[in-house]
Amino acid sequence: MYLCFDVGGTNIKSGLVDANGTVLAKRKVATRTGGEAEQTFRQFQELREALCNEAKIAPGEIRAASIGIPGFVEMETGRVTRAVNLGWRDVPVAEKASAMLNVPVFVINDANAAALGEMWRGAGKGVNNLLCITIGTGVGGGVITNGRIVNGTHGLAGEIGHFRVKIEGGRPCNCGRTGCLETEASASALAYYGEQAAKAHPKSLLAEQLAREGKVTGKVVAEAARKGDEAARSVLANAAYYLGYALAGAYTVTAPARIVIGGGGAAAGSLLLEPTVRWFHEFTLVDIQKTEIIVPAVLGNDAGIVGLAKLAEMNLLAQ
Repeated sequence: MYLCFDVGGTNIKSGLVDANGTVLAKRKVATRTGGEAEQTFRQFQELREALCNEAKIAPGEIRAASIGIPGFVEMETGRVTRAVNLGWRDVPVAEKASAMLNVPVFVINDANAAALGEMWRGAGKGVNNLLCITIGTGVGGGVITNGRIVNGTHGLAGEIGHFRVKIEGGRPCNCGRTGCLETEASASALAYYGEQAAKAHPKSLLAEQLAREGKVTGKVVAEAARKGDEAARSVLANAAYYLGYALAGAYTVTAPARIVIGGGGAAAGSLLLEPTVRWFHEFTLVDIQKTEIIVPAVLGNDAGIVGLAKLAEMNLLAQ
């Protein structure tokens, strides 16, 4: 039995997962942000109690906990060197969380956790070389080579969200630079461009939403696009262009057998995926044009917590 926390800039998805990858209980709560990691650790304790109650187990039955963080992680030490969407710098997550939860704690980048989950029980099953992209508040990437996560120096491997895709006129990113993929293709980017499109197209469904709710979300953009709203579709087209461009670059370096796209921001489905695939092929080698490489994730919001269970199991077996 593993306790798993998939921490995002907006929400924490948590679950109790067994050694077969079966999710026995799960909860989602809003992430308490503001730069104080201790707030998040307290949420871990609260969620453990709720999950144990739901699954009707005692905390003592939990063998280990794993935590996915949207940032740069030193997997050997469990230290998060930087998580821009959480406002964290140099936080000893494994040490602090283990002291609070009284079990061994393993820490990994959240996109790496999703990649493990999709390889183990999802769209990457049976594939040992995989690239998994998660589109949420930011854009994360997990690289698996020969069945193992590639973490890289300083935990930087796979951080495709901070690949600079827009040199001129790029928007500011939380990392301090401009023009990162996150600023063009994340759920928060869809919300930003959705509001801009609403203002530019006052008769659109996005404009109706903005007038009614005072904001536009990435989910709203996807729903409007499915209803044929051209303003919403232009927002998705922009995201698809930059996502396809970034994936082509990542593919050239890592050459995975499969690229899996998931996360809440991928809820637009084929409206985002199909143009992304077209741009990907535009920027990559001719001899892979007819190969089905990019596929949607199948585990949905459970990918992270399932992968975190796999991480815990792998680490316990290695000890």
